[in-house]
Order: sequence, then structure tokens, then C-alpha cells
Amino acid sequence: MMINYQGEEFTETEFYGREILEAIQLTNKFPISKKKLTSSLEKMIHEQFDLIDKEELEDYIKAKKYVETLTEEEVKNLCFEVKDLYEEVLKEFEINFPKNINHDN
Repeated sequence: MMINYQGEEFTETEFYGREILEAIQLTNKFPISKKKLTSSLEKMIHEQFDLIDKEELEDYIKAKKYVETLTEEEVKNLCFEVKDLYEEVLKEFEINFPKNINHDN
């Protein structure tokens, strides 16, 4: 599904990539299972509930709902796709990303 934002079209992965990337980083594992990714997003939603504006919070909620629609294999692919999307940003800001590990539940 494509998302139109300010006249530009984005895939759900592109649009919710930042939120998904943050959730992956929170677990300090890569790639992560669907269960861990949705759990991490849920944790972020609760932790940030009173700290961020409603629109930004809604993006975390929608990102979680998007991940819930995916299969386990699609979530694994999503992890790699998001990492690839943000690889240059991670390098630029010298942000360490979890090393590849075995995919666990």
C-alpha cells in the first residue's frame, strides 16, 4: 500500500521506517522477530505517550499495525530494508546498529 504524504508517494516501509528502526535499535538485536518488533513498538508507544505530539504518536501506532499485518519472513526482510534505507544516516551520525545475529523469537 502506498501512502501519500505532502504530495509524495511512500511505501509503508519508507513511511514508517524511522519508527521501525527505533524499535529495532531498542531491542539491540538484528534482525528481530515479529513478536519482538511489535512488542518494542508497543513499549515505545507507552513510553512516549505523554512526551510526543498526537500525530507522531499515531505514526508509531500505525507502524505497529503495519508490522502486525506481515508474516515472520516479511518482518525479517523489513528489518534489512529499513537498515538499508537508513544506513547513510546511521553512519553520518555515528549511530551503532545491532550486528546481525541469529533470528530468534
